[in-house]
Amino acid sequence: MELKNVYKEFISYNIFENAAPDLLLWIQERANIKTFDSPCRIIEEGQLSKSIYIVKSGPVRVLSLQSNGSKALLANLDKGNLVGEMSWLEDRPAVASVEVDVGSSLFEIPIRELDQIKHSTCSVGHLFYRMLAEKLALQLQTQNAWVHRDFTNDLEPLRKVLVLFAELNEIDISRLARAGRFKRLSSGEYLVKQGDEVKDLYLLLAGEARITISKGNELKHVGTSCKGEILGEITMLSPFAKGAVANVDTLDGLELLVIDKKEILGILKSNQDMAYRFYKGLTKMLSQRCRDQLLSKGLSEASRLAEMGLDNEQINDKQLSEITTAGIRFDWLCRQFQNKEG
Repeated sequence: MELKNVYKEFISYNIFENAAPDLLLWIQERANIKTFDSPCRIIEEGQLSKSIYIVKSGPVRVLSLQSNGSKALLANLDKGNLVGEMSWLEDRPAVASVEVDVGSSLFEIPIRELDQIKHSTCSVGHLFYRMLAEKLALQLQTQNAWVHRDFTNDLEPLRKVLVLFAELNEIDISRLARAGRFKRLSSGEYLVKQGDEVKDLYLLLAGEARITISKGNELKHVGTSCKGEILGEITMLSPFAKGAVANVDTLDGLELLVIDKKEILGILKSNQDMAYRFYKGLTKMLSQRCRDQLLSKGLSEASRLAEMGLDNEQINDKQLSEITTAGIRFDWLCRQFQNKEG
């Protein structure tokens, strides 16, 4: 039976074409090459991934269980495509299954190798997390096009920036504050309009932004972004994001920290340790947004059911400390711009 293809168009990220030479060398030294002589499922939705994979040659399919019990095709992967990173990044069950056919060949990077990057600032760490962030930004572009295609969709909750701030330290936050400028929008003002060039990264300090999509003469409300959230990160990471994909305005007023993307990229280029922390936090944030979108549209049902069996009220001391610290850092940032003129 032919599977339903969820996405109208899949934007793929080719690691061999986009990753830095040092990172490609690291992958070649640590990855195992696996060639399959029979069909196989290498990642099972609802279970923790034991490796991430880069396609050397296909076919490779990504499938997701829908809430109605049927399977949906998320993607047919090409050479250089990566899969399995979300489960590792979030330490949560995989959101999709990955199947290979006879003759498929993949680079397999085991968790033990990945954890060397996760728990250290090795020289390729910032390159690895930036690569994952770029890949997930493209994945979100694909998912956004699908989510916003149907005007009956529910609103998508946008992920708060605390995931990013949990990885940054106080000096990093101070650098962002010095690099940024304060901006205040009055009721009815637009931050960006659909199709506009997005030159800045925006951190929302107070108020609420309305996210809408223009289609012909229709205007669809697709989300709301409020204090503690970030906008503009997709266009900073994706070469295919040439302009704003949505309108952003405010009904009741908005206060923001605006950081020129060229300036922040320059800071990250000159500071490898901060780049490691920044891209690590950004990657986790993007991964969680991808997961949230799939779950909100009735996909990744096996993953949802797997997590229902966990005690979500139990949160370890490290996670609690990270959340608390991230909130303190963001509150400090907000206080730096209180009572300023916009």
